Amino acid sequence: MNNSHSVSRILKYIFPFITWFKGYRPASFRQDALAGFTVATMLIPQAMAYAMLAGMPPVYGLYAAAVTPFIASLWGSLRQLSTGPIAIMSLLVLTSLSPLAEPGSKEFIELAFLLSFMIGVLYLGIGLLRLGEIMFFISNSAVKGFTSAAALIIIVTQLPNFLGLTVAREEYILSMLVTLTRALPSIQVLTFVIGLAAFALIYAIKKYRPNFPAALIALTLTSGLVAIFRLNDHGVAIVGAIPGGLPAFHVPIYNLTTISSLLGPAVVIALVSFAETYSVGKAISVKTGQRVNVDQEFIGQGLANLAGSFFQSFPVSGSFSRTAINFSVGARTGVSGVVSSLVVVLALLFFTPLFTHIPRAVLAAVVISAVLLLFHPLEVIALWRMNRDDGIVALTVFILALLTKPSYALLIGVMVSLLVYLWKTMHPRIVRATKDPMSGMFVNGDEYGKPSCPQILQLRSDSEMYFGNTEYMVEHILEKVGEVRTPLRFLLLDFRSVSFIDITGTDGLRVINEEMKKRGIDLAVMRTRLPVKKVLQTSGFIKELKPDYFMETGSGAIATLFRDIDHDYCHNTCPYELFFECANEKEKIVFQKKPIG
Repeated sequence: MNNSHSVSRILKYIFPFITWFKGYRPASFRQDALAGFTVATMLIPQAMAYAMLAGMPPVYGLYAAAVTPFIASLWGSLRQLSTGPIAIMSLLVLTSLSPLAEPGSKEFIELAFLLSFMIGVLYLGIGLLRLGEIMFFISNSAVKGFTSAAALIIIVTQLPNFLGLTVAREEYILSMLVTLTRALPSIQVLTFVIGLAAFALIYAIKKYRPNFPAALIALTLTSGLVAIFRLNDHGVAIVGAIPGGLPAFHVPIYNLTTISSLLGPAVVIALVSFAETYSVGKAISVKTGQRVNVDQEFIGQGLANLAGSFFQSFPVSGSFSRTAINFSVGARTGVSGVVSSLVVVLALLFFTPLFTHIPRAVLAAVVISAVLLLFHPLEVIALWRMNRDDGIVALTVFILALLTKPSYALLIGVMVSLLVYLWKTMHPRIVRATKDPMSGMFVNGDEYGKPSCPQILQLRSDSEMYFGNTEYMVEHILEKVGEVRTPLRFLLLDFRSVSFIDITGTDGLRVINEEMKKRGIDLAVMRTRLPVKKVLQTSGFIKELKPDYFMETGSGAIATLFRDIDHDYCHNTCPYELFFECANEKEKIVFQKKPIG
């Protein structure tokens, strides 16, 4: 029994797709087949368009679409995820490889295969080693800033084809805009009209019939017009002849020098593309109730890119728009992805002659209409309003992506996110906690303008106490103690939010304790968590406090300290009744002053 169970677990690990077929019915296959065919009608034109965006001939987009969805669907964790060429990844392929080779050249194409291989190995290694948590370092604010900037960059790169212009390729987007502006008088009007009409058609279909293959309809109509009226003889640039047949097996050409030069871009592209895949997965899993297994998804995407590199594919990833269509049409399992691949295979075998007269302007319109979904500048502004730190990250990435290379911008965004986090942990809030007599709740005394007990100053830190923030915390705690002008008897530190403390932190507590002794004040600590308590015990700090002044919980803490305060001050001077014990003290003095008899 145990052996059969172990074999079953191993098989499910190696072939995760076998779990789909438990209770799989013909009705499920019909739904998957319909969804797969629908996605393929979007995938075919997008694959060709994104191949051109990546600096590759359109046929390589079809090769990628024929191989990678099949592998990713079988070995991924999300059953509705549609994998293949995507806009952002294609842009990063172009910007990463352009300094090394001329886009469209044989050398450039070989580098794209090698890049796909390296990304596949990287993904696969992360998934097998269960290191998927590295994705948590890419903040949503960095992704939002990057995708909005990338959408603008992609649109600008497509304008030459959309407008029928022939311009020199520029490395940076601003210089590209200058070049395009200067070339505007040379616009090819007929090309622009066809591109604009295709864009309007795609937009209208998406608005009123979201599940219709808008791009395929636009390509079919415009290529038919070009073929009938021979518009390519009047300056309309077309795709041209696309070789038919399946991609041949091809081992990526590599050497150590090339691999070392591509290692940085491979890491960046892998992180960026998987950030989109992960975002898509999270969005769909909320609706389907599936659990996104990040490590398994890394394995699926890794195998897809790895296998694709041997069949002339450039890097691919999960697509937001096609996944949404796949889900909305009713895909049940990854069989839909298998069907999509098979439809593209059929197109390569039998229908490539029909692609000859596709206008390049229409492929540009396909790309532009797709990436507009990624352009959300208002979300970046909203982030700034909601959380200034997130806004700083998003705006930094957005601006840098437009001024420099997009891949650099995202890496800087990740570093800025980490620096902002470190800055916040290095400068935690030190809250003066006090009891509000009206509500009976402990509140932030400075925020709500509430007084503290003149003899007990209660402070709370909102962060762990470690080498990076100990000096700051000690300084600010002593500063708040120095602000007290009443005869302070106790400094009470509330450690409810302190989940971690290191040896530097315990040394800081010793500094505070020694300073309190000099001022005639006792230090007390309450609400310590178990990990913190263990460190304070092993460091010997607990023994340096008076026995009753180290309290693991908060219940009874005030009562314990109240026993040792100056009760005469309570009776004669203190104007407040913050605690239950205060009321008792006031009653005692009133009772004592009553005349006898």
